[in-house]
Amino acid sequence: MKEMLKEVPLGIRQLFTSITHLKEGEKVLVITDDNKREIGEFVYKYAKMFFETTMIVMTPREGHGAEPTEAVTAALNNCDVAFGATTMSLYHSKARLDASKNGRLRWIGLQDYALHMFESGGLTADFDEVTRVVNRVAPFYKGKTFTLTAPGGTNMVCSIEGREPVLDHGTAIVPGAASFPPNAEVALGPVEGTANGVLVFDGSIPHPLLNLIDEPVKCIVKDGFITEILGGREADILRKLLADFNDPTVYNIAELGLGLNKENFLCGHMAPDEGSFGNIHIGIGKNLNFGGHVNSPLHLDLVIKTVTCEIDDRFIMKDGELLV
Repeated sequence: MKEMLKEVPLGIRQLFTSITHLKEGEKVLVITDDNKREIGEFVYKYAKMFFETTMIVMTPREGHGAEPTEAVTAALNNCDVAFGATTMSLYHSKARLDASKNGRLRWIGLQDYALHMFESGGLTADFDEVTRVVNRVAPFYKGKTFTLTAPGGTNMVCSIEGREPVLDHGTAIVPGAASFPPNAEVALGPVEGTANGVLVFDGSIPHPLLNLIDEPVKCIVKDGFITEILGGREADILRKLLADFNDPTVYNIAELGLGLNKENFLCGHMAPDEGSFGNIHIGIGKNLNFGGHVNSPLHLDLVIKTVTCEIDDRFIMKDGELLV
């Protein structure tokens, strides 16, 4: 198999080796939808050369975390590794969560992918080294008070007391693991109601209507919630997108996710943008994955560039440079 893999694009090779540790005889499932068939078929073309592989195509889901079809749910419980080459993420879906608990599935989310990501950028990283960096930062990424600043005007403080870091190494090599390569991050859930200050999103908002940001979006944060959204066209889009949920929980400050894969760059796609080194993404809405209790219909990440973050009196990152 190793000889044959030399003919395969580097990103695909990484998916089968350092990202999943796939072995001969294991069963692979590729899930795709009408909008992302090109990505699904690209992965399927190479996976079937080495493994017993099944591909299922469904209609696109209405949002991240929405449930897949019944057939997909059944298939998730009968494979070793599943690649979710879909428009919207299945990571937060009950179908994916339940299948992962059964102690067999290794889940790899490939939502919002583009073909160029298999040739350059984050997927070409040394994931053993990425894992070492994430594991090195993790013990320092907790404490009582989190302070975030950035050149764009961000200045926010919140409590993280009692919250443990959540890690994504960009790999899923043990049964039950789930990942979203080339994202790699340490993340924390702020304590509800404690975040105050200003967030200026000047990097990316990974959503079909937004992506790379032209004019920064300024958000006023009071007692854990975004209370005001200021800026130009993109601020208007975000304001309407959130208002349409008609649910106050979508404004909750849910996550502080520090990107740690040096090969990633901001390109308007979810995984590389969220895992881009030196930047932070602020998740809003649902925070159940981060030790919180807000079960919102939305979890949306918004990226701030070149950040300085301090926990208690220790700098974790300063001007985009890692200090631990």
